[in-house]
Amino acid sequence: MFKALNTLLDRLESVAMVAFMSIATIITTIQVVYRYGFNSSLFWAEEVVIYSIICMSFVGASMGVRYGSHISVDVLNAIVPPSVNRWLHIITAVLGIGFAGFMVFYGFHLFFNTLGRGQLTAALRLPMAWFYLPIGVSGVLLILRYIRVIYLVWMRPPASHVEELAAGADKLA
Repeated sequence: MFKALNTLLDRLESVAMVAFMSIATIITTIQVVYRYGFNSSLFWAEEVVIYSIICMSFVGASMGVRYGSHISVDVLNAIVPPSVNRWLHIITAVLGIGFAGFMVFYGFHLFFNTLGRGQLTAALRLPMAWFYLPIGVSGVLLILRYIRVIYLVWMRPPASHVEELAAGADKLA
């Protein structure tokens, strides 16, 4: 079940990232051509690009958990044995779930409140609530990713960095 869910999330996140990045790149290119080629501009281009980049950031947060690429300080991981290292990873994931829970709660709260007020974006005149939706959705994705991290760490405890370095040095020798 975890593998199928992980594959589905990977695919959805990848498609979303490609879509948002393509939108931002294409519209920025068109805007440059309009501005410098025709001495005109698209009044809505900047807003679309900004919202695309914001959405990429929220989707990228989940991808960062998946690939373990978030910034971290791993001094303790380097000096503790694998049994303690396992618990450090689990504690980190639980804290991540707590943070993501706040994102889910307040993100959807913001979405529904803004939807109820009928606030519109400045240039596009679209409901602003839809541009707040990625906050809550990203929180859900983060929770799923952190649960997977806990599962993987529980099934196979991470080795300490000292052991990894020693194994790497043995391979080089």
